[in-house]
Amino acid sequence: MQQNDRLKKIDEKMAQLKAQKQAIINREKEKERKDRTRRLIQNGALAEKYLSCEGISPEEFEKLLQKFCIEKKSSL
Repeated sequence: MQQNDRLKKIDEKMAQLKAQKQAIINREKEKERKDRTRRLIQNGALAEKYLSCEGISPEEFEKLLQKFCIEKKSSL
């Protein structure tokens, strides 16, 4: 009987540790997503500032970037 109780407690502890591990993984993934979102916003703001493209649609912005990249490649 004691051995079964010990095994049950070990199983419970394993389940707790597994849940803690998953929580840590989830927090890290959330942090990575937030960091990426922040970086995208900052880079977008800088692109908008230096390319003078405030108020244009995403499609127009994409065309502007494509044009810029093509010009950059041809100058290399």
